[in-house]
Order: sequence, then structure tokens, then C-alpha cells
Amino acid sequence: MNPLLRILTPIAVIVVVVVAFLYYDRTQAARQEELRVSLRKEFTADLVVALEKALKPLNDQLGLLQPDFGLPAVSLLSHNNLIPKGAGQVEVFNLASTPAYSDSSGTRVTGEIYNGTPRQFGLLTIALVALDAHGKVLRRQPVIFTGFAPTERRAFDITLPLPMSSFAAHRFELDAAR
Repeated sequence: MNPLLRILTPIAVIVVVVVAFLYYDRTQAARQEELRVSLRKEFTADLVVALEKALKPLNDQLGLLQPDFGLPAVSLLSHNNLIPKGAGQVEVFNLASTPAYSDSSGTRVTGEIYNGTPRQFGLLTIALVALDAHGKVLRRQPVIFTGFAPTERRAFDITLPLPMSSFAAHRFELDAAR
């Protein structure tokens, strides 16, 4: 057997094994992230159901959680103005010129949420979603508001247990509006 072939064969085998391992590792990491996002969404949905059950006696007395049959869908608008745009939607906007800052607990995002709809929400859940430079979700942090009247504004302060340098952008998503 050729001496060069004797040297290259084990190297080729090692390269193939390393490439296969890296491919497997990346696919497992992607699957874990998909599962993590799915579990967070399931947790938020389960939490919403649990809150609805817990608020049922209060709802029966005050009528906070109205069924949304026939009501138009609620949308979420996120912007940096301090004045609501008033376009019949729920709006999230920043309170300060620096809406996100780091401290010892992670990255804190401050702002306000405004109910620009004519609806009274017994339960409103928004999620702050941190994204990396490739648009991959790093973290979803839900925030729950109860008894949210039309034209009401409320401040929020959300802490993501991530340093600000670890994500490239963030967005807000509407999880539940009832």
C-alpha cells in the first residue's frame, strides 16, 4: 500500500467523523431551540388558562373576561413615540430615551402599553422576544396585564436574564387578549 495513502486514510476518516459530529450537534441545537420556544408558548398558554380559571369567580361578579365572539381581532403596534397613535389597537411604546439597559439581573426593557381599542381586557399577555443577529429567538419573556380598560396606559419593566450584548434586536408579540 502506498505510504501516502496509509497516512491520508486515517485523516480522512477523522475529518468525516468530525463533520458528522458537527452536523449532528447543529441539528440537535436547532431541535432544542424549537422545543424550547414551543414549551415557552405552551407554558404561556397554560398560564393564561390557569389565570382565566383563577379569575372566574371575579369574572362572574364583574364580567371582566368577556367572550370575544364576533369581536375584531386585536393587533399590537410597537413604536418609540410617547403619544399613542390611536389606530384601534394595543400599542407598546418606550418611556425613556434609553428603553433598554443592563444591570446585574440582565437586560431591563421599560415602556408603556396602551389599550387603544374600545374593549375591556380581563387578561392581556404580551411577550418580549430577544433575537440574535440571524433572527433566531434567544428568549421570550411574557408579561401579563389584568383588568385593562379602553384608553388605559400602564408602565412595564421587563427583565431578560441575558446581557444586552448577547442579542441584536427585540420585538413585542401579542400572546393573549381576552
